[in-house]
Amino acid sequence: MTIFAEQSSLSPARVLLTALLMAVPLTWALSSTAAESEKPTLVGGWQIDDALTADVQPVEGHKKPRFEGIGMPSISVNGMPLPGTGGGAQPTTGSARDPKVLRCSAMTIESVGDNVHLTYVGTGSETLTPGTVQGVKTRWRERSLTSSYETTSRKVSKRFELQKDDTLLVTVKLKPRSGPSVTHKRVFRRNAPGLVSAP
Repeated sequence: MTIFAEQSSLSPARVLLTALLMAVPLTWALSSTAAESEKPTLVGGWQIDDALTADVQPVEGHKKPRFEGIGMPSISVNGMPLPGTGGGAQPTTGSARDPKVLRCSAMTIESVGDNVHLTYVGTGSETLTPGTVQGVKTRWRERSLTSSYETTSRKVSKRFELQKDDTLLVTVKLKPRSGPSVTHKRVFRRNAPGLVSAP
């Protein structure tokens, strides 16, 4: 009887210990889920930063121009050159237009199911599906998005990459069938919700 009484007196303590041991993994799982949801991602609204964009423009691959403003990489938003980047030569009639991300001043990135939807303010939108769809190869991660495709005149690759300072670096490489490749870069800052208007 004494042994039975001692075992009975320990039962509540054992129940409490068991409950605590079961609660620890649950608490860890909940905190882990919360931390995952707080991780910075590409999703959201973005506004171009003109100064940072001018700073990151690559210089390799661009020959010294014959005349000032000709042959130098240019950055334009809605057809207007950004300050400090040079005028640059405008594309000739009939040439392929630059990707929309190079012609917008703001954009939004949304996760729609397995797809990613990008809205470029003033220039349109596109929906990308991970994998290879109709010749477009896409890879979608929380902090990066890459997309590439080929046309009859050139190869185009785009990379969206979240930086440590929470800016978004966009790198676009254009490789014509004939001629040297050109790399353009854009830096975007995160917008407060609702600040990016529809195109």
